[in-house]
Amino acid sequence: MAVAVAGALICLVGCSGPDAPRPEASLLAVTGPWASDFQTAYADAKSDFEREVLADGEITATEYEQSRNHVRSCLADSGLGIEWDERGGFALIAKNGQYPDGFFERSDPILREFESKWAGWIPILYEQVRRNPQKQDEAALQITCLRNAGLVDETYTKAQWRRDNENDALPFERRSGPATACELDPLGLWYSG
Repeated sequence: MAVAVAGALICLVGCSGPDAPRPEASLLAVTGPWASDFQTAYADAKSDFEREVLADGEITATEYEQSRNHVRSCLADSGLGIEWDERGGFALIAKNGQYPDGFFERSDPILREFESKWAGWIPILYEQVRRNPQKQDEAALQITCLRNAGLVDETYTKAQWRRDNENDALPFERRSGPATACELDPLGLWYSG
């Protein structure tokens, strides 16, 4: 029933409909390692849809796909298409196959508008919680994964990883299959590479 109601609300709101006033994040009663992130996201949400998804402190795979579908649908109404890459990033395409000068300058504001209404924090939190459900120390997760993959030895430290990662000077090929797997899914929970 909630899905049907949410779908009806979305149809009424459309791609650029008005939003309700922002409720206080302190009213969000969520717990767990990601609770403060959900509260921040909820307070910063730009649409009722985003707040509805964030309100229970969990983003399901269905809600994640609904968010993408809304962005995809709104872009299609503007003559654009989008293809997401499982490893991150996306390709924005012109439905008519034509890319005149200024394509990016025209398409980027459209994408940003629809992402702010229909995605916002949803993809970020979904992906981060999926790859690190207990919000463990990222450097520790990376070091363990990189050691297990044979990309660094036992002497490589969390401090080195933080410095090397920040300076984009990692001692291995960042785009290699094992490095990508560690970056995307250090606990080996979902990425099959």
